[in-house]
Amino acid sequence: MATDITTDRLRELAETRSARGKVLSVFINLDPSVFAAPPARATEISSVIDEASRAVRDRDDLTHDERTALERDIDRVAERLRAGGDTEGARGLAVFASEAAGLFEILKLPRPVAHQVAIADHPCVEPLARIGTGELWWLALVDRRRVRLLTGTTDGLLEVWRQDDETKGQHSDGGWSQSRYQRSVAKEAEDHLRAVASELQRRLRATRIAGLVLGGQKETVKQFKGLLHPDVAKCVQGQFDADVWNSSGDDVLAAARPVLDELTARRDAELLERIDQGLGTGGRAVKGLNDVLLAVHERRIDTLVVQEGFTAKGVCCPQCGWLGVSAGGQCPADGTMTDVVENIVEMAVGRALGQDAGVRYLPVVDTDIESKGSIAALLRF
Repeated sequence: MATDITTDRLRELAETRSARGKVLSVFINLDPSVFAAPPARATEISSVIDEASRAVRDRDDLTHDERTALERDIDRVAERLRAGGDTEGARGLAVFASEAAGLFEILKLPRPVAHQVAIADHPCVEPLARIGTGELWWLALVDRRRVRLLTGTTDGLLEVWRQDDETKGQHSDGGWSQSRYQRSVAKEAEDHLRAVASELQRRLRATRIAGLVLGGQKETVKQFKGLLHPDVAKCVQGQFDADVWNSSGDDVLAAARPVLDELTARRDAELLERIDQGLGTGGRAVKGLNDVLLAVHERRIDTLVVQEGFTAKGVCCPQCGWLGVSAGGQCPADGTMTDVVENIVEMAVGRALGQDAGVRYLPVVDTDIESKGSIAALLRF
């Protein structure tokens, strides 16, 4: 399925703050292999809403106004979700609500997510970052008269363009020779492919992608590649066989996955190699939670790399926002008493996204990132 998550939306959420109240973040698992039937989904949604109500009741640090606003937020969430429309086709949901911040948003997720309820001064974006910070790919499917362009990550694709340039060549029965007919059809096919190449060039000016992967019959794809503008051609990273016109987004992703997985692994290896080079020269790279948090505070992060599942307690200065891993005490920057944070990694990810940095999660089996303290970063300076 397509995903509602975009990097821009993640950054907007990461920058959202509520000065006069709290933000409710709710994540709901709707894995179709477990919750396929509507009654099962309804039960799961009710369970998480009840959990959110308990979380509000159990918090002893909320003011009366904050508690009342959160209760209203939960009522809005419950009413909206029980209507059912927001769950259709979703494998998970992320819900953000804050009356004080003017925030109410429900995002469909392309893969299951662990149940979670969070109450804070900002939206909890880390679970979304694990899904929505995958690199953006283009998949262009072409044949001699049709084209489809899909965009997304290995978690889900969204079709953004499709076109059928129906050929108009006449058969020899219409008065043309067979050879002239064949030349006409070939010319129309080439004109179609040239037009597609021109449209991809135009669209590429407005976005940034990890790469372009081409789908279709090998002969047509080969001809198409020869017609691409150099700016587009340098983005081509691979190709795969696929039904150009009738396949679903999930079918296209399944067909392209071996190519995308290989490309993603290669790019992850290159990213870690760049971090190693920066660490080796004392240059623009850091590793380990302490040094990464300092770089986040100084707004030096270019790309943050985190091992899947890595969490750690830490502290945050409520005055200047300094992040650390000490057990409490005063902020070294301004002397303010720090607040304890249960998962400082989540806060670091949110801050990095808000600073327009890239975020990349690597699988638990990646021993290279584990040897760096499970978190590292390329730096801007």
